[in-house]
Amino acid sequence: MKLIRTLLAIGLSASFVLAADYTFAPPRGKVGFTINHRVLGAVDGRFDKFEGTITIEAGAVKALNGVVETASINTDNVKRDEHLRNEDFFDAPKYPKISFVTKSVSGDQIKGDLTIHGITKPVTLTAKRDLGSGKTLDLFLITGQIKRSDFKIGDTIQLEDDVVLKLEIRPAIY
Repeated sequence: MKLIRTLLAIGLSASFVLAADYTFAPPRGKVGFTINHRVLGAVDGRFDKFEGTITIEAGAVKALNGVVETASINTDNVKRDEHLRNEDFFDAPKYPKISFVTKSVSGDQIKGDLTIHGITKPVTLTAKRDLGSGKTLDLFLITGQIKRSDFKIGDTIQLEDDVVLKLEIRPAIY
């Protein structure tokens, strides 16, 4: 029995030694954000429709590429979500997708091009591997920060300019 456990552990850890691409989409991930509203405080949101690939080598992220459907924005407030989809913010009919394409990776830093609202800007994301309890698959927590003014989103003083990006990706490894 001990031999079987050892062989199984070697086999499972070997899946992280070689670079491998994994796809992610709901429910294997979350794409969200937090922004501060000057009256309401921190407002969390997410996008319910997205897909992408993550390349993992030796337990670290080596590439991340993905696309989000802008119209799938969800802040748990229907009226606010409708407003965010219009031309004042994301203009979802005109700009239906948000995309991220990796350009380089150094350690836990993922540098890439983020395109929102038809504008592409370089962004650096930070990836952290969370092994969890050992009962679930690895989870990669990826965070970053952008300025909404860089992407011409929502010209309003009610919202602060800084937006925190939060991704959780649980690759389909097994």
